[in-house]
Amino acid sequence: MQIFISIITLSLIITPLVVLHELGHYLTAKYFKVRVLEFGIGFPPRFFSIWTKPKEFNIDKTCDVFDLKANQIVYIKLDEKNLVTEISKTKDINNLSSFIPVKLIDINDKKIFVKTMLWSLNLIPFGGFVKLFGEESNKSKDSLSQATKLARFIIIFSGSFINFLLPFVMIFTINIFITEKNVSDVIIQGVMEDSPAYSSGIKSGDKIISIDNVKVYSVSELQSIITKNLGNNSNWEISRGIPKVFMGPGEKSTYDYADDSTISLNVNSRWDPPIHTIGEDISLEKARIYDPSSGSITYLEVSFDSSEGFISLSESRKYVDSEIGDKIPIVIDSSEVGIPIDVARKIDSRSGIKNTIQEGSVGILVRSENPRKYNENFSENISSAIRSSLDIYHLSYLSIMGIINRSNNPIFDGPKAIGPIGLGQISGNVATSSISISERILILFTLSSSISLSLAVINLLPFPALDGGRLAFLFIEIFRRGKKVPERVESYIHGLGFIILILLIVYISFKDISRL
Repeated sequence: MQIFISIITLSLIITPLVVLHELGHYLTAKYFKVRVLEFGIGFPPRFFSIWTKPKEFNIDKTCDVFDLKANQIVYIKLDEKNLVTEISKTKDINNLSSFIPVKLIDINDKKIFVKTMLWSLNLIPFGGFVKLFGEESNKSKDSLSQATKLARFIIIFSGSFINFLLPFVMIFTINIFITEKNVSDVIIQGVMEDSPAYSSGIKSGDKIISIDNVKVYSVSELQSIITKNLGNNSNWEISRGIPKVFMGPGEKSTYDYADDSTISLNVNSRWDPPIHTIGEDISLEKARIYDPSSGSITYLEVSFDSSEGFISLSESRKYVDSEIGDKIPIVIDSSEVGIPIDVARKIDSRSGIKNTIQEGSVGILVRSENPRKYNENFSENISSAIRSSLDIYHLSYLSIMGIINRSNNPIFDGPKAIGPIGLGQISGNVATSSISISERILILFTLSSSISLSLAVINLLPFPALDGGRLAFLFIEIFRRGKKVPERVESYIHGLGFIILILLIVYISFKDISRL
């Protein structure tokens, strides 16, 4: 059942993103009067199709008109004047790319009446495609190869442009409709000595009010703000914690706060925070103030995917009934309830013992207190929706820079590449998690936005078979003053690139399976 839900959820995420990408190609092709042969949702085998765009063509006197029937699929070849010069009943013809597949309506000695555009719904529900006439060399005026260089650039670029815009639209829209937010107080639990937070004067027990005038309502918001400021100073507004002398029944907080009296501090966020070896450059006692698990890793936290310190929901449920956020103990005796030590070490080799401690960007350990609901007013809602929409671009850029710079920042921990199987597992786990429907929708929209942005960036890489590869050949043509790379050479290179991409997807999928 979990596998079925994962497949359905992934399909509902991937297919609209790819279809909208292809819609970008379709709309710009129509604008520049390039003939579109087919628009398909999903990939063949074909499940349902319909022909549209009825049109009539004059038939050249030299063209042989043989016995043809209405509703028959035929292939016609046009000259520069849009006269039909050849008609074929089958694909078994030389230079097939010069022919247009059409559905016959009627024909006589002088004219042929056909439908020229095919819309298809296909059985493999992951993605879509658009076929343009004359993607390879063709002399017909409505072919892609005869369009101006600017038109070809816009047509090829438009798909990625749509994927680039989608995250803003999606995140803004979903945040506009979610006015009730889960918020909490974010409290400093520990501060590492000689860290930026320590140097700025932040102390254990302080409550974070805002950073650079942006209110901090959750640990995830804090992490996002810190990440956006990597390498820069930011202004933190905090409320100093006053230790309680007496605690009432049921009270969890050991501090009082005077929120009308706050302190402003400048804190630097580091790209590469240090890693300390316990027992050498930091004592176990001090390490445990910052990270209570120091010295040993006795549990794995349930998350959407397995990585250091985390176990996927599907894997954890093999051993104990669990939900996202649960901490599952690591056990040596298989008769005990928990994750066997050998399984845990396949997920995180440090399981059982933790000899090092990795500082975060600013060197603090935080916790949430006083969880509550908060209803944003209209201006707050618009402001937070715009900020969240722009954040995904900034955070994606920083993630790419983190990979390029080989940053050891724990913010960038996790698999660097996830394929269809990994995405299916993550989306399925979100869909079946016990969190509220609105939270699930928000997470899935955020995941979809990240995938859309990844599609935009990856598609523009100058690699054969991708849009970026086709743009590269266009730039070569411009550089050579209109002289194109030979059609056979370009087709061979794109074909080779496609094979490499398929092999890469298979490799990443095997990596996904190994993490299951």
